[in-house]
Amino acid sequence: MKKLEEAVLRAVDEYNKYRSPEAEARLVEIREDRLTIDFEGTFCQTCGVYDYLEDFIYELQRFIDVSIEILNFKEYKPGKIRVEYGLKRMD
Repeated sequence: MKKLEEAVLRAVDEYNKYRSPEAEARLVEIREDRLTIDFEGTFCQTCGVYDYLEDFIYELQRFIDVSIEILNFKEYKPGKIRVEYGLKRMD
């Protein structure tokens, strides 16, 4: 679990490095099979917001061998989206 948490935190840092201020990620919760991330920013809500959420998948896969998919997401405040990812460790 510690290896997964370290990889997620590195992925959050890398994500924010390249996408902030349009989108910024923050870890909310991590479990063995699920991951919750909040995204905040000025990303366009109508054209490609899903791309910002998928981009986190690619960042995480750079640091750990994991199968990951978006299970659900919801805008809970203007400019703030909570995403739940499903995880399956491959290592």
